[in-house]
Amino acid sequence: MALLVIWFWSRCNVVKLLRACEKALLWNETVFLYKEDGQHDAAVKTMVEHSVAFSQDLFLDCVVKVRNPEVHYRAITFYVKQHPIQLARLLQVLVPFLDHSRVVHLLRKNDALPLAVEYLKSVQKENLTAVNEALNEHFITEEDYESLRSSIDDYDNFDQIYLAQKVERHELLEFRRIAAYIYKKNKRYAQSVQLSKEDRMYKDAINTAAESLDVEISEELLRFFVSVHDKACFAATLFTCYDLIKPDVAIELAWRNGYTDYVMPYIIQYTRLLHDKVKAIDERTAPKKEIDHSAEAAAAAVAMGGGMMGLGGNLMIGDVGGYGGYDAGYAADPYAQPQYGYGAPAAPGGYGGYGGAQGYY
Repeated sequence: MALLVIWFWSRCNVVKLLRACEKALLWNETVFLYKEDGQHDAAVKTMVEHSVAFSQDLFLDCVVKVRNPEVHYRAITFYVKQHPIQLARLLQVLVPFLDHSRVVHLLRKNDALPLAVEYLKSVQKENLTAVNEALNEHFITEEDYESLRSSIDDYDNFDQIYLAQKVERHELLEFRRIAAYIYKKNKRYAQSVQLSKEDRMYKDAINTAAESLDVEISEELLRFFVSVHDKACFAATLFTCYDLIKPDVAIELAWRNGYTDYVMPYIIQYTRLLHDKVKAIDERTAPKKEIDHSAEAAAAAVAMGGGMMGLGGNLMIGDVGGYGGYDAGYAADPYAQPQYGYGAPAAPGGYGGYGGAQGYY
């Protein structure tokens, strides 16, 4: 019967042949007919309902061609229950067709998240809350703190405070450090510093206090190091949180507890900066020097006087001499007969030209 279906199905009425195969419980032949007839949804449903007809390659070939997306999620449930080892391959094939948040919910419902870790990592680039939280939970369960830290840094779309509260009492130190790190990222500096102090992670506490820019947190941390007699961390806090700690607080704590040698670098630095500030203020507020303008005024007066004298001399030379010389040339010739009376001998005391005109008339 199977060979007849395979060889002669194209010459038969497929609908009647399908009904006959279903009635005879020939599920492999039914799936074959559905696939060849382009009814991929029905083929997948038949394999899901009748596992005897299941074939891995045939199922994957049909499931990517179905039209109803609900068939995809039904196929995932089928794989979780019947073929969990092959679930990763199915999810890899269906990645372009799935709502990843819905897949996570479906996997949670069936306790199958560990089976889909590679799929979740491949779709985490979309930064979905459900995917991020599912992976973070997996990393905590597997105690993989390095992967958890990378996930937190690269994908921040999840309930960060809830995660911090979940791992702040974890038995492993690195997970408690991650909790302090999350609190710092969310500007809950006091909680972060407190967790670091409890775990004796003093470097983390000092860096968090410096990042907080909070004077109260920094000075409280400084007093804490005095209480635990940690001189090195006392000096490190003064260096790292230099701008946040008031000098009177630092000096008083050092004087009362015998930390003078450890506070001296802070005092020297503060004194130097204070000196530079005072010097800059003095230079900026010093009175301006008055400029002596007397020498310039005297030079300008001399220059103006010399110019006036030169102008007067030129005027005296230019008026009288020209006419006198011109008339004297005519007066030297007694036989000259000047027209219009010009050129006659100059009359005493007068201009040459006009004097000659008077004598002519």
